[in-house]
Amino acid sequence: MNKVKLFFWIIIFSSILAVSCSMLNSPLKINDYALLHTNKGDFIIGLYEGTPLHKEKFLENICSGVYDSCLVYSIIPNGLMKVGLQKNEIEEDVLNANFQKKAIKPELNEKLINKTGAVGMLRLPNEQNSDCFSDTKLFYLVQGIKLDEKTLNTLEAKRNAPIIADYLTIYLNKPENRIFKDSLDYYKIEGKNKDWSRLYADLTEKIIPEIEKDGKKLYKINKYQTEIYQSVGGAPVYDGQYTVFGEIVEGMEILQKFSEIKTGLMNKPKENIYILSTKKLTKKEYKNLK
Repeated sequence: MNKVKLFFWIIIFSSILAVSCSMLNSPLKINDYALLHTNKGDFIIGLYEGTPLHKEKFLENICSGVYDSCLVYSIIPNGLMKVGLQKNEIEEDVLNANFQKKAIKPELNEKLINKTGAVGMLRLPNEQNSDCFSDTKLFYLVQGIKLDEKTLNTLEAKRNAPIIADYLTIYLNKPENRIFKDSLDYYKIEGKNKDWSRLYADLTEKIIPEIEKDGKKLYKINKYQTEIYQSVGGAPVYDGQYTVFGEIVEGMEILQKFSEIKTGLMNKPKENIYILSTKKLTKKEYKNLK
């Protein structure tokens, strides 16, 4: 390989590396937007550079009219609003069908969280989809609420409860630890909740090294999440489980309109909310609209 060709490939490689590093360092950067026109008003989603697979698929859907006439089909109070079903479609059927065709590899990032206004891709549950692959069509909008430190700690504990309970059961069933099991049972029967909680917390500390030794990570709400959820709000229970690929940059008041509509079974709105049309916007087009 001559020097000219070598220099050329060095430049190409350096450019690719620079772009990759930029995406890792600034996953929240937005260059592309999507305008969604609904029968309740318009809102604009900014798409993160840190999730290129999801961004490209969403823009492909936008440009091909996939969401035209689709519904906001589920509104969970102070939680998520699910989008993308046609009137007679069933969520489980669509998720299963799309998963079999070509699901999207997860693009999880600790900076891309489920704050109020976040947009993420729905997916099949862990039982069928332990690798967190995203659906190719259905997405959600986060309304959420502001959360204090105590509530965040409670959510963290609930998220970790199943895995801790599994390991603790194994620990307590060992003959040498029977005394701890008997103590927990006694405190529970006698209604000594503080003593039960104290002992349970002490035992949890004992089994955490075993959990980590097996390569399993407990969920931890970090400082960045705490600051965002206390100041902006959101739904942290979905962090690390669903890929967040954008956020609403204009039209947050539309979420409030959606949330005021009464819902029935399966959180289905009693009044249809339609996505009438969608359009891709460049950064220049977005700025011209403001």
